[in-house]
Amino acid sequence: MMNEDAFRKKITWFNFVCCLLVIWNHAGNAELFFPGIAADAPLMRLQYRVTPELIRVNIPCFLMLSGYLFYRNFTPDQLAGKWKRRVHSLLIPYLLWNALYYAAYLAASYLDVLQGIINRTGLAFTLSGALRAIVKYEFNPVFWFMYQLLWLVLLAPVLYFFLKGVWRGGLFLAALTAAVFAGVSLPELNLDAVLYYSAAAYAALHLRNAAEAPWNRRRFACGAALLGLGLLISRPYYTDYFVPGIVFYQLFASVGFWLMVPEKRLGKIRPVMTMTFFIYAFHFIPVRFLNKAAALLFPGNEAVCLVLFALMPLIAVLCCRLAAGLLSRFLPRVFGVLSGGR
Repeated sequence: MMNEDAFRKKITWFNFVCCLLVIWNHAGNAELFFPGIAADAPLMRLQYRVTPELIRVNIPCFLMLSGYLFYRNFTPDQLAGKWKRRVHSLLIPYLLWNALYYAAYLAASYLDVLQGIINRTGLAFTLSGALRAIVKYEFNPVFWFMYQLLWLVLLAPVLYFFLKGVWRGGLFLAALTAAVFAGVSLPELNLDAVLYYSAAAYAALHLRNAAEAPWNRRRFACGAALLGLGLLISRPYYTDYFVPGIVFYQLFASVGFWLMVPEKRLGKIRPVMTMTFFIYAFHFIPVRFLNKAAALLFPGNEAVCLVLFALMPLIAVLCCRLAAGLLSRFLPRVFGVLSGGR
């Protein structure tokens, strides 16, 4: 197996790249620069069809990395400790960020200069509205992924019961696969999220030697084959909206990229690369503000529209780094909570 430092380095790189792809997925701005633009216009196709198709493995990969890390070296006696750590690293930051977004939207809805940016006016505070916003991320839509992850962590005893045995775990994954093809829906969880997380958990429990083996050409070839297979089975999703096609593309592609990337060739880890939770939580603010401000200043300017779209991951990360630096300097305890202790 690769050594621990190499494994952690690869995990950090994958998390950071996934974070960049999430930002890019939210960077679409054509409708802001060109109000009333047709849905099939070249700019709209580029930003809302072509680019999302290329980068859509971001959240499935996040889920798989999270599932693998949770169940790596897992034993039942560790569960209480893992839950306790996730309270501080996931639950409390999730609730606090949602509360902050709700408060910010309430305040901005009464400021003329910001109403056009948030597309809300005169929001009224209600207890039920606050509870929905804080618990169900109503004003912080990017946290749908965190909501899924919290449920998956909470269900750890159930998932472990099914996954702890090689054959039982295989049957459980087969049942999830069948449920995806049958179009089964769950009340709070996305079934595909359960599949991604459980598949990675199964690998951590039973296939660790294969998952963490050092890179070689054979692993690269296997990863490329999985990616190619995923691309092939994804086509029916785009032609006939065959949902299992895209679900298994994202599963195979995530595994394929992990196998294809050589850990020894990854560059040095920079401090900003360890701030993925804060970047994920905060990035939507600079992304939307900068896009809407630029559209107001340069309406109908295709060059500004495209450059901002292309460079938004870099710009947003720089904004997040600046915000994190200010918070860690002047409000270190607050930053510690908002960053999940990372």
